[in-house]
Order: sequence, then C-alpha cells, then structure tokens
Amino acid sequence: MKFSDRVKKYYLSKEIYESLNDDFPGVYALFCLCNDLAVTGSIQQGEEMYEDLKKGKLREIPDYNTKEVTDFKNYERTGKMKHDMKELAKDGDKVGEVLYKLFKPIWDITMEDLYNIDVEKTKILIELIIKIHNAIEEADPAIFEDNFFKLMNCHDWTELEMEYQKEKNRNRVTMEWLQEKQEQELQKVLELDIMHYADEPSSQFLESVDYQYHRGFLSCKFKDSDEYKNSYAKFMHYANRKENLIIPDYGSYGKYIALHQYNFRPEQKIALFKVIKSLELIHKDMVRMKPELGKYLGISNDEGIEGSRYFSIYINLLKMFEKPWFKEFRSDKKFNLQWIDQFLNDLLRSKWRDEIADEWKNKPLFVKGCIIGCMKEAGIISSSDLSIASEIVKDEDFDDKSFAVYIGRGKKKTYCEWFCNYVKNH
Repeated sequence: MKFSDRVKKYYLSKEIYESLNDDFPGVYALFCLCNDLAVTGSIQQGEEMYEDLKKGKLREIPDYNTKEVTDFKNYERTGKMKHDMKELAKDGDKVGEVLYKLFKPIWDITMEDLYNIDVEKTKILIELIIKIHNAIEEADPAIFEDNFFKLMNCHDWTELEMEYQKEKNRNRVTMEWLQEKQEQELQKVLELDIMHYADEPSSQFLESVDYQYHRGFLSCKFKDSDEYKNSYAKFMHYANRKENLIIPDYGSYGKYIALHQYNFRPEQKIALFKVIKSLELIHKDMVRMKPELGKYLGISNDEGIEGSRYFSIYINLLKMFEKPWFKEFRSDKKFNLQWIDQFLNDLLRSKWRDEIADEWKNKPLFVKGCIIGCMKEAGIISSSDLSIASEIVKDEDFDDKSFAVYIGRGKKKTYCEWFCNYVKNH
C-alpha cells in the first residue's frame, strides 16, 4: 500500500471512530488496537520513504492535504476516543485483561473455530436481513404511518427551519404566499426525481390529477414537461389535497421510501423527508391564519404536535397569547411569544396532552381559562382573574365573569403542578 493511502486511511479512521455508537465496548478496544497497527505501519513506511528521499529516490508523490493531515486537532477531534479508553481503563486493567473480560466466551477457541463461528453468524444475519425485507414488503402501511415522524426526525432540520424563518422575514406572509411556497417546495423535490420508482400513473389518473392548479402557483418562468407532470401525478398517488393543504398519506408514502431506500441517491434520501418537513412548517402557518384547516391534520406524530389532533389546540392558544392583553399581564419580559411557543409545544407533548385534548373537544373556552389560571399560579401572569378575563373576552361574545371563574378553576387542575415546575426549570 502506498504511504499516501496509509495516511489517508488512518486519518479517515479517526472520523469513523467518532461515528461509532455501539453498545459493546469491545468494538472500541479493537478499533484502537487496529489503529495502533495502522499508525505503526504508516510510521515505518514513512521513515523508509524519508530515508529514500535523502538518498535521491522518490517512491511516490504524496497525495494528501499536508496542512490537514498534520494538524493534531483533526486526529483528536471531539475527544471521544480518549474518553472511551479512560472508561475501559477505569479499573486499572492492562490491555490483555480488558480484552479477556470483553471476549471471555471465545477466549480459548482456535482461530479456525472463530472463523467457523463467523460463518454461522453471517448466515444467521443473511436470513434475518431476508426476513426483514419480506416483512417490510408485506407490512401494513399503518406501520409506516405510525413511525413516519420518528424516522423523519432522525435528520437534523435546524438549518431548514432557520432558512424558512428567514424567508418569512423577507416576505409578507399571506395565505397566497404560503400556497406558493408549498407548491414550490414540492416542485424542488420532484425535480430531484424522488418518484422515480413509483408505479406509472394511468392515463385516466394523469388527466384527472389537479396539475394545472399546482402549476398555477409555480414561477411564471417554469417550463412544463410531460416528465414533470408525470412525477407530480406519481406523488399525488401518495397524497390528497384538502382545500389549500397537500396532505401526504404517510403510510403508503413511508412504505414507498422503505422499499426503495437503497436505490435513492444521498440527496434524494434527504429530499424524501425534507418535503414533508417543509409542508409541516408551511401548514403550521396556514392553520395559524385559518384555524379551521387544522381539521385536515390527522393523528400521526407522537414526537411533536404538527400533524396531530393537538395542533389546532396549539394554534388557538398561540393566537390568544399574540393579542395585547398578554404583554400587559405577563410578569416578566422573558415570557415573550417565542417562550410561549415553546411552552405550548412542550405542554402538548406532555403526559397531560390527552386530558387537555379530550376536554377541549366540548369545552374549549373552559380549557383556555384553566390554562391561563395555571399560568397565573405558576407566576407567568399577574393580575386578578376578572381583570385578565375582561381583556381576553372583550372582543368576543362571552361573559367575562364566567371566564374569570374558569381561570380560577385552573389551579385545581391536575396539570397545574406541571406548569409550576416548567417555569422553575425554564
């Protein structure tokens, strides 16, 4: 092996180690032992190459970024290897003693026996992979719907969320703008050919799909093509349009991803989930403007509130706190809308969310009052119940004294303690 290749492989091994997330510490120990062999061999070959250079003999032209591979910080990285080795050495064991503890069940077998065990385990693994593949092919789409958001949230969407917020700051956010944004986000991923492996649509479906409606929100410079229209029709096999919203069928769409995951290019794998995350962000603002649209968002997200029955509650509560009364009665400026937004998200992910949602069905005003009462008990809001009630309902056809009674009952709710603990910890 060339010296350059040895250096690059050793350098890369440090990056690979950072990504190790194995429950069995033997992997860490053996990785370090292999690393020791690798760096020892690299040093030996490097010394030979250097001595040859002094004699006027050039074995190879170095093919690596010298500045990069000579910066020790690039090898040390986050310090994960140092931490892991300290953990393995905390009892003062020598390398052999650590390995014996880790590999005691196979310590006394021959290397040929070890190979034979590996063969048998490989065959077991192959059978298991086949079983998993068959199970996915035969699985009910409901499995993919139940787990879709958990899989999607394995990705980090921070950058996407920040970019979306920047776009909102640069534009006047109207329902029309959100509609254009929704269709254009779908356009971006369709042009990446994410529907390549979907079944071809029938001529009847191709003609019946609402392509012209979708096309109407795209740029005036967009050029139609049969290929793009075909991709749109394929996607709409996995989605429905409900008024302004494109609502994906997470079950069938999730199964489509699972069956073809390996065939997608890296950028496609991200795009398949990115479009759903983008739709979530856009739908959140659409429902904020038009709360009745929330009825189209099904129960599907156990990790958050978007796409769930808790979402319309969140929107209604947030709109209430956006009104001037909250700034007047809040006890501290730190309780701004950003804080309230996170607070409501956490509340509707807490164990109390079902109790709140069940009561909201028939008594939304009562729930609003109780939540404000709990917030008053927790110290977020400060004033008399009637003063707060009068400001909240002054633009609504509802009696302020009745609403004040609801506020007063808040401190008796089982979830009131959650509010108090939340404020203490945030």
